[in-house]
Amino acid sequence: MAVRIPVVISQHARRSGSIADYEEQLITCIVMESGLDATLIADLKSIELDTTDHLCVEGLKGDFALATWESAAYVCTHLHRLGIPSIEIVPVNGSQKTFSGESGITSKKIFFIPLATNVSIDATIQTLKGLLLARSTPVFSIGAPIHRAKTGAVNQPTSHMESSARKEPTPPVANSIDHPERLDQPVPATRFQSAADNEFPNIDQLMDELDEFQL
Repeated sequence: MAVRIPVVISQHARRSGSIADYEEQLITCIVMESGLDATLIADLKSIELDTTDHLCVEGLKGDFALATWESAAYVCTHLHRLGIPSIEIVPVNGSQKTFSGESGITSKKIFFIPLATNVSIDATIQTLKGLLLARSTPVFSIGAPIHRAKTGAVNQPTSHMESSARKEPTPPVANSIDHPERLDQPVPATRFQSAADNEFPNIDQLMDELDEFQL
């Protein structure tokens, strides 16, 4: 469904020839643009309850653009009077937003377009077309990717510790003494020759001489 934006043009409180011409040219250009719906109402201050202009403003259920000669505070004051309790003013020139109204009530968003005779009508139309384009562009939320386990994967380690625990035990390093194949087989004596035997090869002879020595 194509996006459309209602554009409400609030007339100047004191309409002169140049201002009236400006308003008429502006509404004609808006009508010729695709996606913009133009509505001309009187100055907000002069609108009374239950009048045609009041019913027109009250009937705008969604967000809309408001082109006006007055300030944002002026707009909030009189829209509250006309039965719109909570308002969010969004200036199309990038200025700071204004919130006004009762807490806990969803604010009606109004795209605020200030009018001035020194601003070209083409510039205002381009602003409205940019707003329409921005609201027509879909916005996608990109979250963090979800990692799923591979189908059919069996016994895959999930961490460094688990991977280490699943490794085959390292076989013990053989010592310098060859063990016999059977425990009942004698071990060659030369395999257990101590370091003292190597250092003192004549130890037995010395012991015999000490035994014969008389103190």
